Amino acid sequence: MVKMAVFVDVQNVQETFERQGFGVRYDALKDYVLDYFKLPKEEVKLIAFVPYKRDEDRRIRLIDALAFMGFRVLSKVIREHPDGGLKANMDVELTLEAVLLAEKISHAVLVSGDSDFAPLVSFLSRRGVRVTIIGPGRASTSVELIRLADDYINMEEIPNVLLPRAVREPEYPQALEPGFGDTVPHVESLPREEPPAPEHYEDLG
Repeated sequence: MVKMAVFVDVQNVQETFERQGFGVRYDALKDYVLDYFKLPKEEVKLIAFVPYKRDEDRRIRLIDALAFMGFRVLSKVIREHPDGGLKANMDVELTLEAVLLAEKISHAVLVSGDSDFAPLVSFLSRRGVRVTIIGPGRASTSVELIRLADDYINMEEIPNVLLPRAVREPEYPQALEPGFGDTVPHVESLPREEPPAPEHYEDLG
């Protein structure tokens, strides 16, 4: 029975740490969550929300890597507005998933620093769900989110999750691109078949 759901706002996390010159190891983040909360993987639902451009090979390989790591991956093609602006987040999709799961879980972990999720945190708390925020650094995490949550964990302080881009990594299969934060140490033991297909969202506006 699932007791906890982990919602990963990949766009927010990637943008924050790429600006700082870091890649993110989502496998290490998963291991940390399971160990920190002392739960078996069967009781934790991991969901990653990943917008991407159709020609963005690096992001598509990240989607595949997340699927191999055990995340349920929800993806959506980034929408470009006529004025050249981009809609590159999946806030609506993440909120919808969290609301639908609220009656089935006792603990929600939101991996994001985006203040837009403050109403969602309030909703979950009112439903009796304990909420933990794993934010991409105090300077990049909304103070409102931290105040509303039951617990806050600074992602910068989690061991082995951040990897400086300057560090040279060993070669990996093409599905897991070195230096992008989507590599796993035991990659050679991964199954050779295609990864689970990510669920795809049409633009909800």
